[in-house]
Amino acid sequence: MKKLTLILLAALLALTLIACDKTPGGNNDTTDGTPTQTDASGQPVTQPGTQDPGNNQNPGTTAPTSVVLTFNGNQLSTSVQDTGIKVEGGAFVITRGGSYELKGDLSGGQIKVAVPKTEQVELIFNNFTASCNTSAPLYIESADKATIVLAAGSVNTLTDATLYQFANPAEDKPNACIYSSDDLTIKGTGTLNVNGNYNNGIGCKNDLRIKDCTLNVTGVNNILKGNDSVEIENATVKLSGGEDAIKSDTADRTDKGYILITAGSKVEINCIDDAIQATMSITVEAGCTVTGNCGGDALNCPGTINADEAAMQIVSAAQP
Repeated sequence: MKKLTLILLAALLALTLIACDKTPGGNNDTTDGTPTQTDASGQPVTQPGTQDPGNNQNPGTTAPTSVVLTFNGNQLSTSVQDTGIKVEGGAFVITRGGSYELKGDLSGGQIKVAVPKTEQVELIFNNFTASCNTSAPLYIESADKATIVLAAGSVNTLTDATLYQFANPAEDKPNACIYSSDDLTIKGTGTLNVNGNYNNGIGCKNDLRIKDCTLNVTGVNNILKGNDSVEIENATVKLSGGEDAIKSDTADRTDKGYILITAGSKVEINCIDDAIQATMSITVEAGCTVTGNCGGDALNCPGTINADEAAMQIVSAAQP
């Protein structure tokens, strides 16, 4: 009887070992039963979104890769074959969310961002120059949010036309050298020069945020305009040539229509009318400097004004 029991146990153990050996992936399976893919040399390949034991800075993720766009006149070369970029009406249209590094010189053309409202776009300017003869060189038509990153040490310059040509005469956008229909952030440790010859220098329908960078902007009408808000954070900004220098004019929301200049910022303004104009509130923190000259009010807001006296050094022709 004992001998029969031992035989049965041995048979059961053998069947168990055979079943384990037939599991997909064999001994290379992951603990959750998902097969591990390997490259040509047989080494395991970490999949996007899975943990890479060697990546201690950002475990569990893979670093995003930017598509490099290099311009030469009106010609474009790219780092990958399938970029999702199409040419339409003289514009290079970005149709997919993601990160794009822009280099070289784009002459007589336009970069247009037209991605679904659920997607975000990052544009890295790395010694990028663009000029457009008929419109804005950068038009962000649709996106959830857009970010311009100025690469370290880079100098970038955008120049628009003096007269815009619209396919539909009823259209009035874009109306700035850099125009965004959605939230726009400009940041980085490089320099951006914006020459606005038609109307506004930089215009944003929603929230405009400028952080850490060096920014030089001219405009015919408003130099910087964020309809919902304008924030300048630890940035060096020079604004010249327009009517109002910094403007936010949303009036139907109490949490919008504001302008904020934080400590660490250096802003120089030379304009014809108001230096800073907002509908709801203006805040100029201690520890920043706002200098220059204006023909109108230094601060114009029917709502709340909270400006550090030492920080505000604007000479106003309207306020002797």
